[in-house]
Amino acid sequence: MSGRPFYINILHKFSQLLHPALCLSCGIPVNAKAFICSDCLEAMEIVHNPCSLCGLPNSEPDSICPSCLHNPPVWNALTSPLIYRGYSRKCIHDLKFNEQMYIANVLVKHFHSRFESHKIEVLLPVPLHVTRLLERGYNQADEIANALSLQLNIPVDRKSLTRIKETEAQAGLSLNKRKNNIIRAFHFDNSRRYQCVAVIDDIITSGSTMSEICKNLRNAGVKHIEVWSLTRALKND
Repeated sequence: MSGRPFYINILHKFSQLLHPALCLSCGIPVNAKAFICSDCLEAMEIVHNPCSLCGLPNSEPDSICPSCLHNPPVWNALTSPLIYRGYSRKCIHDLKFNEQMYIANVLVKHFHSRFESHKIEVLLPVPLHVTRLLERGYNQADEIANALSLQLNIPVDRKSLTRIKETEAQAGLSLNKRKNNIIRAFHFDNSRRYQCVAVIDDIITSGSTMSEICKNLRNAGVKHIEVWSLTRALKND
């Protein structure tokens, strides 16, 4: 595993010591505990009136959208506070591809209240295949899960859910190809007898990856499954 991510984060920590009250996005002065200024926070689009099952904006007053009422997903609830667009998209891209792991802590610090649940026993980050993990040096879902664990006092299990099949990157694939790409890609060992879990990722797009994971969890006896991600892609984006 590369030492570069660790080196990048050490540089960031030194930068914070030298400039402890600057917005991480635009660089203007902020409260030392804020990390991001109010203008940059407002530039992140919040998912308003989300459907509790798919996380997409819901035009109906009910908590579940008509599409999910007709065809409910495998999981029990989905929470994604931000729309994957604009500055939110840039943050996720930097977290995922530019080794800026501190972004997970920053976003969770501001939006952790959206994820609070008294049911959840454990957080399960979506795993990378070992080949991808060695290439990237870290798993962005694991970074998010760690940050949520610190804020919500819920343990993280990094061993029970594994990716056993190396797949193509989902980005850029059609919906059918996404579904076929991810079939039998995961394994879940429920020897700890979890009943209520939250699966953690950076972004939900088509939901194909989460559907495949949650099928494994259901087959292993998990009764209540929530999907938590920082961002939600809209259908037409």
